[in-house]
Amino acid sequence: MRVVSLELNELNFHYVKAYSVKGRLPNFTRLLAERDLVETDAGEVYPELEPWIQWPTVYTGKTYAEHGLFRLGDIMYKDQPQIWDYLEQRGVSVGAISPMNASNRCADPAFFLPDPWTHAKIVAEPRAAKLFGLLGKIVNENASSDASVAGFARQILPLALPYLSSRSIAGYFKILPMALRYKWAKAAFLDRLLGDLFVSLWQKQRPGFSSLFLNAGAHIQHHHTYDSAAYSGTKANPAWYSKAAETNVDPLLFIYQVYDEMVGELIALKDMHLFITTGLSQVPNERDHYQYRIVDFGAFFAKVGLTGATIRPRMSRDFLLEFPNVHAAQGALPVLDKVRVGGKPLFTVEERGETLFCQVGYFGKPEGLKAISIGGVQDDLSQAFVLVSIENAIHQSTGYHIDTLAPKGGAQRIPLAEVFDRLCTAALSTGTVKQAA
Repeated sequence: MRVVSLELNELNFHYVKAYSVKGRLPNFTRLLAERDLVETDAGEVYPELEPWIQWPTVYTGKTYAEHGLFRLGDIMYKDQPQIWDYLEQRGVSVGAISPMNASNRCADPAFFLPDPWTHAKIVAEPRAAKLFGLLGKIVNENASSDASVAGFARQILPLALPYLSSRSIAGYFKILPMALRYKWAKAAFLDRLLGDLFVSLWQKQRPGFSSLFLNAGAHIQHHHTYDSAAYSGTKANPAWYSKAAETNVDPLLFIYQVYDEMVGELIALKDMHLFITTGLSQVPNERDHYQYRIVDFGAFFAKVGLTGATIRPRMSRDFLLEFPNVHAAQGALPVLDKVRVGGKPLFTVEERGETLFCQVGYFGKPEGLKAISIGGVQDDLSQAFVLVSIENAIHQSTGYHIDTLAPKGGAQRIPLAEVFDRLCTAALSTGTVKQAA
């Protein structure tokens, strides 16, 4: 058996259960009836409750206090052993697609395609590497781009076609009409495509252990929990932000159904021992919280007067500024500080030697961005930012884990770090080590 770790980032299984009761998720319903849904506990509190902290916990078997990875991309600056190199050193062939905040330190992986924000080494056949690079570009530009789905499809379909299968084509015909109407549905299209890419590479290479990270569920929950039939609170998204309510669309049910089909397809594959993990989950956010991203980083910081920095966008409102030395990084601090909104600095800045980790620190309504001042000179810079989300849901420490082959009756709650041991034990006991293959 080949062990596969399916990582459905932050998926809310209490919502999965609610939809299952209504008969909407047949594969999840069957799985939950046959197997234990184990709760995981990250054991952290804010601000240590972030997926780029908790997924390294899964990948290393260490808590945040032990692995110390706090920001997305931090793994590239730390010599931290992870599950793929750990297993490879013990004779297990490995593969990964889009693991969050993970580096590629493997000697000879079957395939390794890092997340779109961590600049780790890509290992894959040329077509897959090119497709993945394009997908990463689309992910990074999605928040600040209104590119049409048609244009998006024209770019990727020539590269993607060899990885599609007869079992998945019907899924795209369900997703594409939604992606034409709703920007959030593009994330589901991307995850569906990553799933097909993974299965194709997995069937060709058949690594003893491999992982697939999918983020559309977390993304859509953060943006559209208020639009879900599973949400029982009183908050609602404004019509200018979301058309889901007036068109009777449930974004959460939509992405859960996409995942339901993918889970059914994976379970049906022969010689696969599937584990499903969420890392964290989310709870509704009962306060107003807007998040913004810079549209054109180069143009914005040229206007601000910041020079000499390599700008590396991260997820959502985050970005990293890299400088040639500590002195240059320190010199950028007063430049950033002079950019203010409502009399307060627009950016939060974390000093990290030659780099500055920055976030857009304004969370008010969009009209506030019309009164940004740079060095005391006020300007309407609202068009320089795009609204990433009205934060409908926030992280909680509870996550979920399912072993799709284990009988019922096991532990009901475990530390998140224990997932590492469960995956490694399965991978090392299946007879897929290279010497025995």
